[in-house]
Amino acid sequence: MTFEEYLQSKRYSRVTISRYLAAVDGFTGWLQEERLTGEQTTYNEVVAFMRHLQQKGKSKKTVHSQLNILRHYFNYLISESRRQDNPAAGVYVRGIVRKLPNNLLSMDELEELHRRYELQLNVDPAKKIMLGLLIYQGLQTEEITRLEAAHIHLKEGKIFIKGSPHSNERWLPLQAHQVVELQQYLAANRFKEGVFLARPVRADASERNISNRMRHMIQQLQKLNPKVTSANQIRSSVITSWLGRYHLRQVQYMAGHKYVSSTQRYQVLSSDDWQSELERHHPMG
Repeated sequence: MTFEEYLQSKRYSRVTISRYLAAVDGFTGWLQEERLTGEQTTYNEVVAFMRHLQQKGKSKKTVHSQLNILRHYFNYLISESRRQDNPAAGVYVRGIVRKLPNNLLSMDELEELHRRYELQLNVDPAKKIMLGLLIYQGLQTEEITRLEAAHIHLKEGKIFIKGSPHSNERWLPLQAHQVVELQQYLAANRFKEGVFLARPVRADASERNISNRMRHMIQQLQKLNPKVTSANQIRSSVITSWLGRYHLRQVQYMAGHKYVSSTQRYQVLSSDDWQSELERHHPMG
């Protein structure tokens, strides 16, 4: 399998694959000048290549991006049994700080928000269901727009989330009260193939319809709790809460993250721990 085929198997877009191939070509060209191969590359060579890019005037952001691509390249070599380790795994660029989730809501706050929202008599039942999916399954808005009635398995008390180029498919448990809500909603509405929570009475039900409802729901939630800012904030809060209760790899699965690094960014550190982590980043100041 070539590196290009490896990336295709990971369902990367053509644009991303093209960018990754170009970056790896630059790296392997540098290795040839050093009379090395990808299989022979060590941590020291990766550091030297990062310095080489900096000396050519590349920004820290660009060097950081190239480093991430090299991690994929070495993972490819590992998958092909051409090496056993990833020498780029322990290399970081000082000054590139990962974005951490902020303004998070506690699980108690989220559940209180859900309870108060459920008591609102004039709220569309579909929006109540969407809020539950945000809080208890940590879904993205985009994932909710792709839900179909067939994905709801009430007898098993589970819901199936389809994968995408940016997320993995997964099965998630439903809360008991969610099963009741969904059962009532399914009984009250007839669904054709397609979007589950779009208005079934409308012929033009679409992703835009779901997004509009989500936006209106967030506005309603802000009246109940001014700390609420977005659906993404709720999802970040849920994933961060999960990390306090479950193993990292389990949370990766539940969140649908393709890479564990995407889950790790939700591991909120204390200010002292975060400063210590930054001081360990290397090789470039």
